[in-house]
Amino acid sequence: MENLLQKIEKNWELCRLDLHSKKKKNEREKITPLKVIVCVSGGCDSVALLHLLHRLSNLLCLKLHVLFFNHQLRPEANEEQNFVKSLAKKYEIPFFCKISKHLHRGQSGLQEAARKWRITESLNLLDSIGGGYIATGHHADDQTETLLLKLLRGAHISNLKGMCWSKPPFVRPLLNCSKSELRGFLETNNFNWMEDSSNQSINYLRNRVRIELIPLLEELTRHSLQSRIIDLSEQSKLIRNWLNSGYHEWMEKIGIVKGKSKEIIFLSDLEKNNILLQHEIVHNFVFFRTRQALSYRKLQKIFVLIQKKNKYWELHLSKNWKIRFSRGEISLKNR
Repeated sequence: MENLLQKIEKNWELCRLDLHSKKKKNEREKITPLKVIVCVSGGCDSVALLHLLHRLSNLLCLKLHVLFFNHQLRPEANEEQNFVKSLAKKYEIPFFCKISKHLHRGQSGLQEAARKWRITESLNLLDSIGGGYIATGHHADDQTETLLLKLLRGAHISNLKGMCWSKPPFVRPLLNCSKSELRGFLETNNFNWMEDSSNQSINYLRNRVRIELIPLLEELTRHSLQSRIIDLSEQSKLIRNWLNSGYHEWMEKIGIVKGKSKEIIFLSDLEKNNILLQHEIVHNFVFFRTRQALSYRKLQKIFVLIQKKNKYWELHLSKNWKIRFSRGEISLKNR
């Protein structure tokens, strides 16, 4: 499994976190190791991440900390907590456990609430230990699931990209490692892990995508799904970069300071741009004022009205907001 270790080391360099270890090699004086919180659930992915980072800790000059989240939603949660704690003890790594007191089964938006709670607790712990990074076990299969979920939920073509390698302070060193690679590493080294029974429940959309949709797509693409996903993500990234650049150029032309929103859009200013960029301008105009993201279907309705060349029209965007066109000006009104 030396190849997997080399891959993680290169990924660390990709995230530009290797600068810390390079500095150590280039300087005679000893420097403080880079603090990294490793989020470990007890499952295959995060357990593999912990073992891999531990093996690389001297080379990369890392000071690891283990963080476990006990959501108190499953009977085996305490057993998983003890398992992760024993791993940390084995490697003499500081162990931290965060226990949820507000999550409960059946609540609306449970997964999103749990995700936000984990992020908040991770950042709080990072602050208490004096900064550094938070490493999670997201891997290549998770990346595929994420992009397919975006497709199913109707994301714009410019936003069909997966998770970032690094979004400080969060880093994802396993993004180009498959689940089978990680499992193989654990089995080869006789490392144990625990299976989360909820991962097999098709009550969650992500699980259903993983269990039912991905195997079918793998078959239909002759096991080339991941490469197709990567290609799509790269193309989407190019479109997003072009839109961002075009939008900022447009703002400069009409005198909008970056970070500020405009009260109105003159139709004459809007129509000087490519239709895709026009969509971006109107979408951002609505979002920055209302904090509501327009669906593509709603955006299409706006442009159908624009193209009709009527002197006046209104369209309700939500219970509180409507968009209005009058005398060549597009504006928003709070109801």
